[in-house]
Amino acid sequence: MRPKPGVAATAVLALALSGCGDAQSSPEENQPVPTIQEVKAAHEAAWMELPGVTGVGIGLCEGAECIRVFLTEASEEVREAIPDRVEGYPVDLEITGSFRARPPPGGGP
Repeated sequence: MRPKPGVAATAVLALALSGCGDAQSSPEENQPVPTIQEVKAAHEAAWMELPGVTGVGIGLCEGAECIRVFLTEASEEVREAIPDRVEGYPVDLEITGSFRARPPPGGGP
């Protein structure tokens, strides 16, 4: 037995409209927002391969969480490779020079 054309059309229309949702929401709003730790982890390895990058961390920039990239010096290559914001989080380039391990307390080797 075949359904009546009016019933089938109503069912299709109801299914189509149920997927529309609120006209004000966008697909991005329905996506989970990654944490700053997840964003840092996703980009850290690539940034560490850039010449002059000595570390990547999380800090505060103007009172808000940001990703900090530590540099021996600021080269044009690094400035172009690392954006000011990544996945919604600000990125701060900080020139620190080279990092060296400190000797242990008590004058060890």
